[in-house]
Parts: sequence; structure tokens; C-alpha cells
Amino acid sequence: MRGPSTSTKIERLLAIVPWVVERGGATVGDIAERFEMRPAAVYDLLLAAMCYEVAGAGAYENLGIVVFGDEGDAGEAWVHVEPGAMLDRPLNLSVPQAFGILVAGQSALALRGADRSGALATALDKLRAAYGERVRVSVELPLPRSLPTLREAVRVRTTVSIHYYTPNTDAVTERRVDPLDVSLADGHWYLRGWCHLRQDLRSFRVDRVEECSDTGEVHGRSAELREASGGPAEPREAPGSSAELGAVAPAESDETTDVVLSIPRSDLWQVEAYPSREVRDNGDRCIVTYAIRSPFVLSQMLLRLGAETQVVNAAELPPELAEAGSAAAASILELYGT
Repeated sequence: MRGPSTSTKIERLLAIVPWVVERGGATVGDIAERFEMRPAAVYDLLLAAMCYEVAGAGAYENLGIVVFGDEGDAGEAWVHVEPGAMLDRPLNLSVPQAFGILVAGQSALALRGADRSGALATALDKLRAAYGERVRVSVELPLPRSLPTLREAVRVRTTVSIHYYTPNTDAVTERRVDPLDVSLADGHWYLRGWCHLRQDLRSFRVDRVEECSDTGEVHGRSAELREASGGPAEPREAPGSSAELGAVAPAESDETTDVVLSIPRSDLWQVEAYPSREVRDNGDRCIVTYAIRSPFVLSQMLLRLGAETQVVNAAELPPELAEAGSAAAASILELYGT
């Protein structure tokens, strides 16, 4: 297992930097919670970014990122971003430059955890208004680079070896998969196949496949698996729907546990702060199911939701998750010397 790719790290920086600038600084722990990353991963990412040089800037110009704190206490380290001298003066942008900034900015806003009503969004609105129709163009997005290899593997029924990025764990795993079909659903390409690691059917988002190679090994069980999963008799590459993929568990579900919370209706506004699998009305309370990947995430959620929130399926959870609430409460009481 290895860490995320360089392109993934840059995407995260594009979302983190404007968020920190708008707040005048933040702790590594705050950033980790906002962007659903481990504090140690945030610390390492920002520490490396301190050394990045800005192309075209003057001597010693960088991104202006400074991290105050030691690695041993990464969560409490303070992060400050001071824009470099290249941003201290007005810029005259050409139409291609304006278009490039708009594309990069919109991409950053689409990233997980980005503030869609913050300073970056406001700046993009002003830029769009200033350049108007001159920057309206149509863009044909490229297909995922692994798609041709996967299509061929589906056709000849051979096993592939992939390096797959799972956002829930912020890690890349190497897997062997017997491809059944490749389809387009809700704007994303998906691979459905038999995962040797999990010994079960799984669906993979093709744009999260960082490396892909055909092993040349014929697996010869496509028809049997397709029939068991209710899929088509022959491989397909036509647009599909999310319902078609729903019968096969996503690869990301390997690393998460469903936690069911009972939340007072008066606190319903907080439900939207965390992505949920299901929300059910139960009178004066709501029953919400979350896919939780770590005790740290669950403990932070329970602290924010308050004492009235209850874990419905605590008896079914692993000990580290079942005890997350009491552990979080104990840590707060310890701060007050209780």
C-alpha cells in the first residue's frame, strides 16, 4: 500500500490553501477534519509544500505556506498562508489566462471539502462577470487513461492488476480484478468485476485507477459471475444508471463501517455537515446511517452533534467504534480537569 499520487496531492492543496487563507490560519487538526484526511497526512503534505517554488515569481518566492509545530503533535500544529509578492500587485489577464484560472478554480471548488461560498467562489464570480462571453468555450474531457486497457480485458476476459485510490482511507491498494463490464453512470466510468483481494464482486471508479496492466491470464468465469450478479449476458460499454451498479458493492465500502445515529430533529441541520448513506424520519428524531472509516471521525461527529445523539447499532460495531463516543467525552473532561 502506498500514498496518493502527486496529482492528488496538488488537487488537495488547491482546495486547502484558499480555505486556510480565508480564515487567517488553521490547525492541522481543523484542516484534517474539514478535508477528511489524517492529521499526519495533512502535516506531511503542507510541510512538503513549504518548499515548492512558484514558476515565474521572483527569487525565493513560494506558496507562502508556513507550518508551526512538531510532527509529534501534528494535529495541534498551526498553519499560516501568506501570499507571495507575485500576488501583491494587480494582474492584467489575457483571455486564455482568465480561462485557465476559471477552470482551475472551478476544479478546486469541486474537490471534497472545498468552501463553495468562500473567497475563491466570490473571486471566480467577479472574474466571470468581468470577462463574460469571451471565456465561454466547450471542453471535451479526456477519457480515463486506464479505460482502453480495461475495455480490452473485458473483451478477452483476462485478469488485470490495478493500483486503486480509495478516498475513505487516503491510500492506494494493489488489486487483481477479473473485469466483467465497463459502463458509464452519472458522468463517471465504472469497472465491475471480481476482486481477488476481497473475494467478492466490486465496482471501481475508473478515474481512481492510477495504474493498470493486463496480466494476460484468462479467468474464464465472466458468464458465471454475470449471471450471479444479475448483469447482462455479454460485456457492455453503454451508458448505465447508478441503480444498475447498486447491486455490486463499491470498492470504497471495503474500508468503512455503517454507523446508525439517532439525532434530534432540532439538530437536523447538522446532518448535512457529513455525507450520509440514508436519512429516515422517526417522529421527533431522525435515523441517519453514515459510512465511517475511523474512530477519530466518529468521535468528532459525536462531539459536534451533542449528548442527545445516540448510536443505535453500538452493539454491532467493532469495539474501537462503539467506544468512540465515550472516549471523546473523556478527552473533553480531561481538558477541564474533571
